[in-house]
Amino acid sequence: MKTASILGSIAALVAGIASVSAHTYLSHLTLDGTEYGEGVCIRPYPTNRNFPVKDPSSTDLTCNVGGVTSTAAKTCPVEAGSTITVEWHHNNDSASDDIIDVSHLGPCLVYMAPLESNGSGDVWFKIFEDGYDASTKQWCVNKIRASGGKLDVTLPADIKAGDYLLRTEIIALHEADTDYATNPARGAQYYPNCGQISVSGGGDAEPQGYAIPGIYKTNSPGILFNLYSSYDSYPIPGPPLYVAGAVASADNSSSSSEVAAISSSSEAAASEPATTGQDQDATSAAAATPEPSTAEQEQESDTPTSSAPISNPTATAVPGKCR
Repeated sequence: MKTASILGSIAALVAGIASVSAHTYLSHLTLDGTEYGEGVCIRPYPTNRNFPVKDPSSTDLTCNVGGVTSTAAKTCPVEAGSTITVEWHHNNDSASDDIIDVSHLGPCLVYMAPLESNGSGDVWFKIFEDGYDASTKQWCVNKIRASGGKLDVTLPADIKAGDYLLRTEIIALHEADTDYATNPARGAQYYPNCGQISVSGGGDAEPQGYAIPGIYKTNSPGILFNLYSSYDSYPIPGPPLYVAGAVASADNSSSSSEVAAISSSSEAAASEPATTGQDQDATSAAAATPEPSTAEQEQESDTPTSSAPISNPTATAVPGKCR
């Protein structure tokens, strides 16, 4: 038992050392076969574009630092129901870029919100999630590292046509064994970015929305998580995954305030190894509300390691895949 504790501490220390050169950012979007690079559909980056957001109650969690006070050069066209590709990088989009350090294991998530909302209020609905696959012992971060940073995501086919914010996020868990509220130097690291897309086709669905910030607390299951303990599953944090054809009405869905009640009943399990798997039903996943704190960014030294893109198995249980 003592040996396991020592090994866990060593692993956490190594992860902390690696974290100074292992961040990531959304670099490209490919929509209906057209690739859009940096500075087109993606909202402008902050000065330190690959730094994480640490405080889940900060408005920086919405679209990263400055992301809600800026706009993309273009709102790029895409068909409802089509498969898009989002692409992350650490430093740049060269073949040798390491995407994100292997120590930064964690889930990938994608959300949408009406562009006219600018991401404010109960407007965000989750369209993709991929956490931990116990059968392969692979995290979504493993998959995007193997695929050159690329992740395929299918847009809901039934959402209303119109302009949307597309929010991508990686949550790195290498320091998530400690509650950020207890020790702001540690805690989960969030890597959000927002693009602007114009959806054509589709139907008349308006999925239930949730507020960002507001979907995570520092001790929510999946946010407070010990990578260095034994686990065989992972509870993906945030609101339920929206599945096309399963629009929630006001009578049978949870608002952001109701999510808080769901979360509070789950917090006792937050510091334990995961109790649920990667799959989440569109009406059953738990989400959380924030706990006020001061946003904090960490320093970085950019030293990429080589990792050429390779093909990757399809992610299971979600409407998308890593490629």
